[in-house]
Amino acid sequence: MKLKLFFWLLLIGNVVVFGLQRGYFGATASERHEPQRLTQQLRPEALAILPPNSEKLVPAARAANPDAVAAAATAGAPAAAPELAAATPTSTPAAPASAATPANAAAPAAKPEPPQQQAGAKVETVACTEVGNFTAPDAKRFSAQLASLNLGNKIQLKTLQDVTSNMVYIAPQDGKDGAERRLAELKRLGIKDFYVIPDTFPNPALRWGISLGIFKTEDAAKAYVGQLIGQGLRSARIIARRSGAGKQAFQLRDMTPANRSALENIKRGFPEQEIRSCEVG
Repeated sequence: MKLKLFFWLLLIGNVVVFGLQRGYFGATASERHEPQRLTQQLRPEALAILPPNSEKLVPAARAANPDAVAAAATAGAPAAAPELAAATPTSTPAAPASAATPANAAAPAAKPEPPQQQAGAKVETVACTEVGNFTAPDAKRFSAQLASLNLGNKIQLKTLQDVTSNMVYIAPQDGKDGAERRLAELKRLGIKDFYVIPDTFPNPALRWGISLGIFKTEDAAKAYVGQLIGQGLRSARIIARRSGAGKQAFQLRDMTPANRSALENIKRGFPEQEIRSCEVG
């Protein structure tokens, strides 16, 4: 009796399992427990099953794969339908940009401004710029045009003295006593051309120095210094002698690139002049 009951229970269980697998009892367990798959479909109402030889699919499929379409038409095989359907997927309208971007999305970071455009950026300046060897009339005209730069006290007028000669000399040391020691050394070295600069000389920095010669050009003075070194005298120096009446130059301080560009424009009206750097005094 127990064996018959066990047999019938086993038979009924097999029938129930078979029916569940075939779907005779409704949705399968996987379909009942995975409803999210159904909610992820895109426009299911737009899907349609078309026959393999549908006119809606043939033009697009022929453009994508003409050989496959020709082979399918010749063989008349319905297996070509999936390829044709895949060649023309259902188009979906593009989502608007506002929908694709979350409302709370951070705005793109602004690009940093170039250094020259940032507020408070430091502007490079030129410490000292000197212009020209102007005569008095040209200096007056140039000064009038410089007024447009509004540099105020950054402009200084400098008087240049013309170099008339170059003197080879020995710098003074210890006054008259030092000059006498130098004279003894010169005589010992066989140097006979010299002149003791008196204490009444206008330039106090040269008083009791010893002049060894006056030369018109600097090159000639340098050549003589080389000759003196060959004789054993290594303390000789060269100083330029300038005339009292000279020309004028303009020194401009702390110029910005914009000021320098404006200066070059003004200088074009004075082609014989030059722009050069100078030392800050």
